[in-house]
Amino acid sequence: MNMSNAKYGGFWIRLVAALLDGVIFGVPLAIISVLSTLAGVATLYYVVYLGVIILTIYLDGTKGGTPGKLILGLKIVNEKGDVIGIPSAILRYIGKIVSGLILCIGYIMIAFTDKKRGLHDMIANTYVIKTK
Repeated sequence: MNMSNAKYGGFWIRLVAALLDGVIFGVPLAIISVLSTLAGVATLYYVVYLGVIILTIYLDGTKGGTPGKLILGLKIVNEKGDVIGIPSAILRYIGKIVSGLILCIGYIMIAFTDKKRGLHDMIANTYVIKTK
């Protein structure tokens, strides 16, 4: 893909994508949490949550994003416009944790950088582009 004329996904559309992911992943997690607590197996929630983290890394690395991003026509790519792969997806996920820990400044950066990159994108050398 030619990155010279790429259109980057900005702050608001990425926020909506994150909210969609929150519903898509969060509702089943909440149901499992309640059911596992009622059944006396509260640790099941942590196993499922770990599964969501692994799924997020897998989807980001191999498909170019989680369901929220893909539904909205966004894709995570490297500087060549290719999918980022699992190692970069892991690095990006760690960067998202850091972005959140510093008062979400890493996410707010998306609104103010020229290529709409957050701290996690800079750490993993990734871009979020619009595909449609």
